[in-house]
Amino acid sequence: MKRIISALLLLAVLVSAGCTKNFERYNTDPYAVTSADPTILLPTMLDALMYVQQNDSQMIDQMVGTYGGYFTLSNRWQGQNFDTFNQSDDWNAGPYNTPFIDIYTNFFEIEDYTSSSGHFYAIARLIRAAAMMRVADCYGPIPYSQIMDGKMYVAYDSNEDVYLHIIDDLKQAAAILYAYAQENPDSHPIAAQDLIYDGDYALWAKLANSYIMRAAMRTGNQAEFVSAMNSPYGYIETNADNALMNCGVQTCPYNLAASSAWGDLRANASIVDYMNGYSDPRRPEYFTFSSFPGYTTQYVGMPSGKAEFEKNDVAPYSSPNFPASGAGSELPVFVAAESSFLIAEAILKGWVSGNAKDYYEEGIKLSMEQWGVSGTAITSYIADDTSVPDSHTGDPIGFATYNRTTQVKIAWNAAGTQEEQLEQIITQKWIANYPMGLEAWADYRRTGYPELAPSVDDLSNGVVDRIRGARRLSYPYTEKSLNSENYPGAVSLLDGPDNMATDLFWAKKKN
Repeated sequence: MKRIISALLLLAVLVSAGCTKNFERYNTDPYAVTSADPTILLPTMLDALMYVQQNDSQMIDQMVGTYGGYFTLSNRWQGQNFDTFNQSDDWNAGPYNTPFIDIYTNFFEIEDYTSSSGHFYAIARLIRAAAMMRVADCYGPIPYSQIMDGKMYVAYDSNEDVYLHIIDDLKQAAAILYAYAQENPDSHPIAAQDLIYDGDYALWAKLANSYIMRAAMRTGNQAEFVSAMNSPYGYIETNADNALMNCGVQTCPYNLAASSAWGDLRANASIVDYMNGYSDPRRPEYFTFSSFPGYTTQYVGMPSGKAEFEKNDVAPYSSPNFPASGAGSELPVFVAAESSFLIAEAILKGWVSGNAKDYYEEGIKLSMEQWGVSGTAITSYIADDTSVPDSHTGDPIGFATYNRTTQVKIAWNAAGTQEEQLEQIITQKWIANYPMGLEAWADYRRTGYPELAPSVDDLSNGVVDRIRGARRLSYPYTEKSLNSENYPGAVSLLDGPDNMATDLFWAKKKN
């Protein structure tokens, strides 16, 4: 795990030198590799979109991702954990400080090297916006518009304004990248360093629009959603366009965390119970079978948030089923199924015209095909009007029982209320977006769906409502000390105290 304070101090030193550090560049060989070469700097930034580096993935996408109902932490470490709402100060700071360091240390170099223009700057701007949206989703108001080289500890933007700035950055980046791709169709300047799209800027422009659709739905911004959906640059609409992070030479972090060597991650009971109830054909791709005696041909998820247990006792629960490398080890950043579900929800809201059922069913189909399911398995699933999610009963070691109240079915409920149809959309979107735990957590807070089983134990001293779960992360202790002048202003922008129970402005207030 990173030494967060040391890294922050290093970043402060780097950015404080911003005024004079680059003047020699203009008198050097223009073809020589320099420390500011964007093709060298961009990969670290890219990782912040879905961490592949094993420690960062564990501390951010896996641990905080437990709130989205995909994973359960099968190690208690020192007894302070996200899933029991009592994580240590260092762990709580990771999802904030790590992206800030990974993004801005290199972003400033690219910004200066390119004089804030051109395609390299556009791709860096896009990545910065997308990565900071993940931070804003977790914490709320963050510094954004006033950050510059040499000036990191600045006033926070309101959560509403952060998303508006992010959308603006994505729009401008998309326009530049799309134009470059049209004018230079055979040119992929960052092909060797781009683990998502091999340098295809046309696909990056589509991804930017898809991120806008995600952000606009999150914040209720109809105009920006419609603009992105109708943009000539397109959005992620087919599985061929999916943004998948190749793990490169590194072991897939979910495989590593779930392996016998680490034993730190198991499949969450909530998603396993939903998919068991639906007899979902994607289960073999998502999970391993349990190894509990008598359950070896079943998928058995582990309830989340048990305060104390022996690691060996929980090892037999089903694990996330990601290979260490190669095909199937890629980690999704944005997939076409999500676009279809976003449009289905937009139709439900009256933002755009169309048939929500069509996009809902297309989202299911795209996800099935993404995971290798085809033919009648898809059509039978979509037509299933009887199956409902399982409750969690008969746990092999008696960890928890949860009697699920939802009766949400798969087949589109044409006679249902808007709320009932929304639950259908979000439920299938949640299944399709696996393993993007941060996105699942955001949708759960925004809509109240799906019906996640609560944490078994709550060690927050009464701060967190165990049923509603964590609503945000508290600001890092490093911000309170290093950005002390602006921290009180950040808290004033929240609709409540700086703790894990305060809802962000876009969250459903009751669920």
